[in-house]
Amino acid sequence: MKSEQIGNILVIELPQRLDAVGVSAVEKKFGEAVTAHKGTTLVDMSNTEFVASLALRMLLTNHKEVKRQGGALVLCGLQPPIADIFRKSRFDTLFTIHPDREAALAAHT
Repeated sequence: MKSEQIGNILVIELPQRLDAVGVSAVEKKFGEAVTAHKGTTLVDMSNTEFVASLALRMLLTNHKEVKRQGGALVLCGLQPPIADIFRKSRFDTLFTIHPDREAALAAHT
């Protein structure tokens, strides 16, 4: 997991695989970074090729916490198979999703 601050937006790039091992490797650091930021966090999933249900839980849990704090958890760069999972699980109705990082940054800066 990589993160950087761009203006007032925290950008987090998730790893290629968010299976049980992948989620375990990033979940604590991801949650701490997102909740400490208290603003808009952009989650770049352009390199993510696999998500397990644990990854969806991680995103949803942090989305709720950030929203409670008055911030936003925004996603971008979902690969077609991942976007399909989000549509089928209706997660696309919970998150603001942008096609790529540039579009997301333009919309939120």
